[in-house]
Amino acid sequence: MQYFYSTGEMEKNLAGEGYSPAKGSWVTGEKIIFGLIMIPGGTKSDPHSHPNEQFSIVLGGQMRVTIEGETQILSKGNISYRPANAIHSAEVISGEDYIFVTAKDTAWGIQGTPAGSATHGIEAKEDRIPFYYDTAKMENRLAGEGYSPANGAWVTGERLIFGDITIPAGTKADPHSHPNEQMIFVRSGSVDMTIEGESHRVKAGDIIHVPANAVHSAVTVGDEDYKFITAKDTSWGIQGTPA
Repeated sequence: MQYFYSTGEMEKNLAGEGYSPAKGSWVTGEKIIFGLIMIPGGTKSDPHSHPNEQFSIVLGGQMRVTIEGETQILSKGNISYRPANAIHSAEVISGEDYIFVTAKDTAWGIQGTPAGSATHGIEAKEDRIPFYYDTAKMENRLAGEGYSPANGAWVTGERLIFGDITIPAGTKADPHSHPNEQMIFVRSGSVDMTIEGESHRVKAGDIIHVPANAVHSAVTVGDEDYKFITAKDTSWGIQGTPA
């Protein structure tokens, strides 16, 4: 099984054929599709939906996003959440390309279905999970209590947990596991990571796939904090168990 991927070496494919010029690279696990996607500046994604839940976080550029009729301008550090079957669209409003990390559950593939003139695909609920988040304003919490100083902010959906996490330079995550699958995109920094006995030095732009129950650990390299975007399925929480 492959655990480590470099997005710089992966094939770039269309991620919204028929409604969006979005393209990028992604890894498909048992329960999570996880990738780095780009939408060119000056373009848009027409209204569409998909039967799987989706989270995204902005790495660069600015976009006007509409989810079920609710519109917000998103920029670096913003997380957006699209429930399964929610109709959504987007327009890049900055001159630069819009770059984001995204996660979907595997109830469906990476592609959506054009929605035509429809604007709503799900029932309105007062207690629904919000669509938009600013990680700079979210509570910072421990994500690996008992085995790692990892900390950050995350959102829990119906099928996925999605967050922005940091492991401080000079520290490590001791061997641990969890019953849920995990995907990781490295934003910055580097660690020597071991998954089920296979070790690799990961760096910015890499994707890591940690299968359910796989024992893994990480040791930071250099004097830069290790920052990453992560997604887990909701069969378990954000915390793992020391191995």
